[in-house]
Amino acid sequence: MKKIKKISDFNFNSKKVLVRLDLNVPIKNKKILDETRIISSIPTLKEIIRKKGVPVIISHFGRPNGKKNNLFSLKKICASLSKHLKKKIIFCNNCIGIEVKRTLDDVKIGEVVLLENLRFHSGETNNNKNFAKELSKYCDIYINDAFSASHRKHASIDNISKLLPSGIGKNMEKEIFNLNKFLKNPKKPLTAIVGGAKMQNKISLINNLIKRCKYLILGGGVANTFLKSNKFNIGKSIYEKKQLKNAIKIQKKAKENNCFIVLPEDFTILEKGRSKNISIIKLNNLKNHQILDLGSLSTWVISEIINNSKTIVWSGPLGYFEKKPYDRATNKLCSFINSKKNLISIAGGGDTIAAINKNKKINNFSFLSTGGGAFLHWLENYTLPGIEVLKK
Repeated sequence: MKKIKKISDFNFNSKKVLVRLDLNVPIKNKKILDETRIISSIPTLKEIIRKKGVPVIISHFGRPNGKKNNLFSLKKICASLSKHLKKKIIFCNNCIGIEVKRTLDDVKIGEVVLLENLRFHSGETNNNKNFAKELSKYCDIYINDAFSASHRKHASIDNISKLLPSGIGKNMEKEIFNLNKFLKNPKKPLTAIVGGAKMQNKISLINNLIKRCKYLILGGGVANTFLKSNKFNIGKSIYEKKQLKNAIKIQKKAKENNCFIVLPEDFTILEKGRSKNISIIKLNNLKNHQILDLGSLSTWVISEIINNSKTIVWSGPLGYFEKKPYDRATNKLCSFINSKKNLISIAGGGDTIAAINKNKKINNFSFLSTGGGAFLHWLENYTLPGIEVLKK
């Protein structure tokens, strides 16, 4: 098995370099809410330019389901990318075909090209070989710098790497190094915090974590599903009906593995007719309420567990963090983890990083991963499909 090539192993002089980034950033009212993924891509782009190559950027954005849809155009990313790179971005209205050829025929060394959304073509998510061939047609080298998309076997991650000399970019290198450093043999006790709205894509991760963790702390919609599986009344709160049986199985396995699953004991709720006033209510008093965040007792319990942990893995906010005051538990958790200088703390996922950045207390986190699903998948096997294909 070959060693994965890094960006430092290539001669980019006069080469067109197809760079897979993840520019799938949160946008609201035409404003980018978190630029972490854009900023993390800059060192790779700068290195290619420094070595006299032409970066030809490809990425997905949203879920246009294989059809051209201007709502999902990558054109809206150009301004932010240009600002951080301090260069004008040449935008091409397609990612394959004659338009790409014309754009790249005219491009000069030092210029940067951004191609349109890969997911405007169904061949991307289908890992279609012909689509990958079309993508590679006018470029000389392929660099994968999209750790956060590398858990997917898509054409721009998988089949493309079989068609061009391929390697990883600086952000991918940084992700792999730090995750290996902190999590392959973590300092124990290890505590995992899993939140967010849904548990469907986190089941295999949770099953994996209960074999390694002393504590598994659950929040958000994930916690609601577990509470519902235990016959608690959660009112009008979100949960996943299809995952109730899995939640019961997971709790049984956790006991067998001496892992303690920590569920919330109180909540911040929205009361009917009191949209500006919040109430904190205990679990047994929940009736026709909607849970939007954890309460102060649950937050305190989490902080006590963190106090007795050596390593923390965190994926997913604890409540409806996008809207005040339902960001309190997530903010308190963030500040508390950040205050522990000797604690190894790894956080990953778009919403988690957005919440941490919003809090502005990140200086003591050991590592913030750009990956959401990729971060979770990596924890299962310490690798990703997009990494494995580059070893072959």
